[in-house]
This record gives sequence, structure tokens and C-alpha cells, in this order.
Amino acid sequence: MKNKRVIFLLLFIVIISLIFTVGCADNKELQESNEGANGRVTIISGTEAQQLMNSDENALMLDVRSPDEFNSGHVEGAMHIPVDELETRLNELPDKYTTIIIYCRGGVRSARAVEILVENGYINVYDMQMFENWPG
Repeated sequence: MKNKRVIFLLLFIVIISLIFTVGCADNKELQESNEGANGRVTIISGTEAQQLMNSDENALMLDVRSPDEFNSGHVEGAMHIPVDELETRLNELPDKYTTIIIYCRGGVRSARAVEILVENGYINVYDMQMFENWPG
């Protein structure tokens, strides 16, 4: 009986150690990504998006929600192109090397927009997913 307790305790310690190690890993290693033919798309938090916007003067915030959603509130300075118009309005975006951070209301339209941009050769695309993630 004592051996079972020792084994259980050791197993418990190993599991907790693994959870702690994963929880403390570098955030970039844990981010979800979609591999595109022309680049890597990373899902980022609102705080990371804000830091990226502050550190890259050419970065573009792209809101792909409906006009009504955009008009009810958006990230200051964001460009607005609804996702269903994006493919026909790619010429309005800067070059394919520009950092672009995309968001919508729930993450579905931003994921679709990411797919469109990657398929069209954009290589620095980030998905913030939801407008509500923006800290500012």
C-alpha cells in the first residue's frame, strides 16, 4: 500500500511539473498558427497586437466586420474592409510584406480573412480574432 502511495505521489509530481513547464513556456511557442504557402499566420492576443502596432509604424490593423459593427466601435486607425469584400479590395492594402493584424467579432471572419491574405501572398499576417481582445 505504501509503495502505491509513493508511486502515485511521484506520478502526481511529474504531471504537475509538466503542466507548470508548459504553462511557463515562451508564449510564441504556444501560439496557434496556420501554415500558409507564403508565410506563417499567428494568432495573437490584444496586448500583443497593441505592442506590435506600437513597435511597427507601418503595421496595419484590419477590421473585417460589417459596416454597422465597425461604426459601433473599432480600433482607432483600423482600416475597414468587410471580409466578403476583401478579395476584390486587396489593391487597397499595402504591400505583401506589411504587418497586418486582423480582427472581427468572434474570430470566424478574421480566420477567413487570414486565409484570403495568405492565399494571395501576404506573409506577415496576425489574427487577433476578436475586437473585444483589444486592450485600448
